[in-house]
Amino acid sequence: MRLLKNERKVVEYFNKKKYYETGFLKYNFWYNRIKFLLGSTITKYEIRKIFSSLLKKKYFNFKKLKTRSYQYEFINKRKQKNTDEVFEGITIYFE
Repeated sequence: MRLLKNERKVVEYFNKKKYYETGFLKYNFWYNRIKFLLGSTITKYEIRKIFSSLLKKKYFNFKKLKTRSYQYEFINKRKQKNTDEVFEGITIYFE
């Protein structure tokens, strides 16, 4: 799935600032960062739409808390691909 213009901006900014190292944080943190990045003219609906789209595209992990709320963690997809390429597999020999 390709990223839209604003989604690409958000992902590049989050990777640049290394938000993948922050761990699980509340939605309000991510909301404020997206609003700061895209400007004050963007609506709450558009921010939520961008965030939920990135969540569907697996750029965020989430965990449910006891209070029926969630926390989200940003994932660096580029770093994840590099670790997958390192795996060399299992060698099988036949006699």
